[in-house]
Formats: sequence, C-alpha cells, structure tokens
Amino acid sequence: MLKKNLYILFIIILFNNIANAQLDAPNLINTFSSNPCNPSLSFGAVNGANKYEIQISTDASFLVDVYVDYSETLPYILPLLKFETEYFLKARAINNTDTSDWSNTISRITVPRGYVVVTINPIGNLIATENTIMCSIERWWEIDTIATFDSPLLLRDTTYEENYIVINAPFYFCSNNYVRAKCITELDTAPSWSYHQWNYINIPCSPTLVSPNNFNFTNSISNLKIERYDQPLRYVFELDTTLAFTNPREFEIAETDNSDIVSVGDFYFEKQHYWRARAINSIDTSDWSSVFTFSMCGVHQILPLNQATNISTNASISVLSIGNIIGYIFELDTVPDFSSNLYMQYETPNSAVNLQNLLFGTTYYWRVRAYHSLDTSNYTPVRSFTTVTAPALISPEDLSANQNLKINLKAEFLSGITKYQYQLSQNPEFLPEQTETLEHSNYANMVQTDLLKFNTKYYWRTRYINENDTSIWSSVFSFETLVKPQLIEPSNQATQVAINNTKLYWQNIQHINSYTIWISTTPDFNEYEEYLQIFYGNIMYLNNLLPNTTYYWKVKVTSAIDESEWSDTWSFTTENTTKADLFNIDYKLQIFPNPSNNDFYVKLTLPNYQNAEIKIAGLNGHLQSIIPITNETTTIPTKGWKPGVYICNLFVDGELVKVEKLVYE
Repeated sequence: MLKKNLYILFIIILFNNIANAQLDAPNLINTFSSNPCNPSLSFGAVNGANKYEIQISTDASFLVDVYVDYSETLPYILPLLKFETEYFLKARAINNTDTSDWSNTISRITVPRGYVVVTINPIGNLIATENTIMCSIERWWEIDTIATFDSPLLLRDTTYEENYIVINAPFYFCSNNYVRAKCITELDTAPSWSYHQWNYINIPCSPTLVSPNNFNFTNSISNLKIERYDQPLRYVFELDTTLAFTNPREFEIAETDNSDIVSVGDFYFEKQHYWRARAINSIDTSDWSSVFTFSMCGVHQILPLNQATNISTNASISVLSIGNIIGYIFELDTVPDFSSNLYMQYETPNSAVNLQNLLFGTTYYWRVRAYHSLDTSNYTPVRSFTTVTAPALISPEDLSANQNLKINLKAEFLSGITKYQYQLSQNPEFLPEQTETLEHSNYANMVQTDLLKFNTKYYWRTRYINENDTSIWSSVFSFETLVKPQLIEPSNQATQVAINNTKLYWQNIQHINSYTIWISTTPDFNEYEEYLQIFYGNIMYLNNLLPNTTYYWKVKVTSAIDESEWSDTWSFTTENTTKADLFNIDYKLQIFPNPSNNDFYVKLTLPNYQNAEIKIAGLNGHLQSIIPITNETTTIPTKGWKPGVYICNLFVDGELVKVEKLVYE
C-alpha cells in the first residue's frame, strides 16, 4: 500500500513540473513581403502554445510606435503598412500558464512605389496596369513623351477602384510614351512615382515595308505591302523611277481601311521603280520609310526562234505574256528596216499573232513592243524566219520497190495550205504528155493514184498552194511497182504433202482482177492444169493428187490494164500412200489401146469386183472422172477430153494399189 501511494505522488509531481515548464520562443523567418498591402508573417508553431503575441514597431527597441496584436492561427496577416518604412517584428507564445520569451526580431523596409505594366490595344490606346499595390484606394497616373514628365504634352488622370487605366495618348511618330503611377492606401500615400524606364511604348518613326523588293515583274500591276501600326492611320505611298522621287505617283490607304496593301499598276517598261510609304494621323506625320525597289520587264520574243527555217506560211509569232497591259504592236516585213510594200502591222491585246498565207521560201523580219496607258516599251530586237520552200515527201519512200498498183502519195502536212498538188510520171523530166496531176485539199493528208502497171518505175513530186502563193516543186522520189507475186505455201520442195485438201497459198495483191495458177508434174509445164481465181482468191485447195509425185506450180496476176510476170516456180512432193504390199497381190492392170484417140479399155481380174474403182486425173492432179469396176473389162469413156497425158489410179477398198499413164491423142 505504501508503494502505491508513493507512485501516485510521483505522477502528481511530474505533471506539475510539465505544466509549469517554460514555453519555447517562436523562431521567425524573415520572409514577409515588402508590399505594404497586408503581408503575412510565417513561423513554426510552438508546442503547448494557445496563441501568439506579435509586436510591430518602427523602433528596433520596441519602445515607441508599437503595434500589438494576437493571433491563434498561423501564418499571421499583418495590418496595412506605410510606404518606404522599416518595420521590426517579434512574437512570443502564450498558453494558460506560461508565456515564452520573445522571438528573434526580423525587419523589412516597405516599397516606396508601385509597379506599372503598359501595353497597347488593337485600336491604339495605351493600357497601364498597376499590379503591385493591390490595396490602393486611389491611383494617380501621368503619361508623357519624355521621361522627366514635364513636357507640354503631359497627361494626368486618377482612378479609384480600378488598378488600370486606358489612355488615349497622342500618337506622335518617332516618340516614346512614358507612364507612371502613385498609389494611395487607407494608411499612406506612396512617396515616389512608379519606375518609368520599363513602362513606355515606342512608336517607330516610319512604317515598315514588306514587299516587293528586288523583284523583276512580268506583270504591270502589283500590291505594295507594309507592316501597319497598331492603330488606325492613313498611309501614303510614293512610286517613282528615280531614287530622289522627283516626280512620284501617289497611292493611299484610307484611315478607315485596315488593309496593309495598296494596288499599283502601269509600271514603266524596262525601268527600275522605287517606292516608300509614310503614316499620317490628325496630329502628326511619320518619316518616310526605307526605300524598296523593283523592276519592270520589257518585251521578250518566244517563237519562231531567230533565223528559223522551214516555217509554215501560217506561222504564229509570239512574245512572253505581260500581265495587265493594253496590248502589243507586232511589225512584219520582208526587209529588216520594215520599209517594203509588204509591211504589215498587227495591234492586238494578245501576246501572239497568227499569220496567214505568207509567201513560200521567203525571209520575214519581225519585232514587237507593248503599251499601256502610261508607257510604250521599246521594240524588241529584230528577228527573222524563212518560210518553207517546198514540201518534204513522206511516202512512198524514195527508191522503194514492189509497190501496190495504187499508191497513196503523201507529203508533209503544213497548216494553212489550201491545196497539195502532185505530179506522177514514168519520165523523170515530167513531160506533160507522160505526167498525171493529182491534188488534195487541206482536209485530206494524201492522194491515191490511178491503177498503175506492173514492174514499172514511176517518179513523183509535190508542191504547196495557198491563197497568195505556190511553192516550187519538191525533190523527186521514185518507186517501182510489183513485178510478180510471191508464193507462200507449201514451202518450195516440201515433201510428204497430203494428196487431198492440199492448200496452195500466195501473196495477196490489191487492185487486180484475177490470179492465174498453173499446176504440172513437169518443171517445163509442157502439160499443165490452169486455174483462174478472182482477185480475193489467193488460196486454193487440191484433192486426189497422185501419191509420191512431184508437182510444180506458179502464179501470175492480171489487172484491168496489165499483167504481171509469172512468179517463181515452186515444187512439192506428195506422200506415198500406196499399200498394195499389204495385200501381197500383184494386180495385173492392162489398158488398151494406149495411146488412143477414142475410149480406153481396162482389163483386170478381181474377186467379186467389190470395192474397186478407177480414178482418172490430169497431170495437174485435177480429177477427170471416177469409174467403178464391176467386170473383168471396164470402159473408160473419153468424150470431152483434151489431148494429153492422164493418170489412171486403181483404188481397192479405198487404198491406191496401182497407177498407169494414159495418152489421149
């Protein structure tokens, strides 16, 4: 029991000692602002403190002019202070039983003035903002064009609740507008004006030019562009061809116009131009800007190139187009001083002139100048060109061979030609009685001859005709017509050619009447078969040819006025289709009389005389007749036959087994 009482006594003594312990003094950090508008005081909270006593004085010993206040919360907001005054601050902690020692003392001198920012709005007003002394109840403002604020242009104003002012300051060029303010609070008036060296707007002495500069124009109108001031002003531009601006043209942007360009036209040809600008308001005129420069082109020829040749008699002469002028004056003549009776002048708004019906083989000279309402350019240098002398021939090419019986004569097309005239002759001198004249207009590009002869050399030439002149004749070309047709199929000396449906194929030739074909088993064509094919029939088929036989063939062509030579003779050999050895039979075929000038008789013994027949063919393979065998003796009638050699072919069961010759006289 004694121990328990001693423990309780110890706790009571300890609690009393803690309750009577000394509070720590606050530790002030010198962070309070020099702005007199209720700055805050920050320091760390003291353990055990219920509130804090703060003393503020202008006396470092806190003996006079002491302001005392209490605060239960941190940070502590100071009262309104005076301008340009040094204040000392200290604090101590307090609870119900104790008061700490005073803290360390801190101090700060308040500002003597406010801080002003100046801007300019889009309509040219100055906007001054006091953004430091926010507790001011009144602000005095001054604006002047000099930093001493004592010029005759000094402006003053006062605001009360607003911390800014909009000042319609006089807009004097090449000047500064300085702004300052003085603040009044409920406690004090700032002893000094705000600083002004940062608070001014610089107004340039002259506008800034943008474009054009150092540019060569091919257009007689352009926009002169400037960089505007930030308020409505009138701008005057001067444009001259001398740097001294002795006789300038003037242009203007009105004060009510917010544009930054002025459109200028009618530049002087081949001259340097200079331009500048200045701004004007009701109270002042700016200096002239710096000078920009540009040049205007002259007239430059394009086509034809100088001394060009073979130019069409409907040529076009042209220059590089110049924009926004009235027009051009083109001059054309056959002499370089433009003094002949063929002189022509064309005045046109276009940069090209289409000439018509010039003389053939003639040299022309031309030049151009341009003009607008203020100026006329110099003439261009004199250029020349020479018109085409005679046509160039295209087809048929010179010395060409094997040409068709009707030829398309074609010369080089040239614009503006009314008529193309051709001469065609077998005589290189083009004697009138041996020469044919052909023509076509500019709506066609060639002319076709009449029917020509085979294997003949022809000469041709052309000339141009327009409404004013006729060219000389062109150079002379020659060509030779087809000599003979060419054979194609079967190839020469082909073998194993089928005896039926054998195709003969040769060159197709236009503008003819017919083909004549000879076919024979002898190369000298002593005996032959003749066929006529119409003009589109360059293919024929043969049937029932003799097996293992060489045939010879050739073709010639006939037109309405002439006949070609025979083609080369080609040959082919038919396949061997005899199969008598398969039957192992020696067929005894007797023909009598042979030769004969009447009917022939065939004697042959066959079992039952079944599936046997005789086919009679000419030497050219043409089938003459087919006679079935039904008896030992068979008659071959010859009525209507032409004298000659014929082939007697014996077929058994569709197979050729025996061949004999017949001579009919």
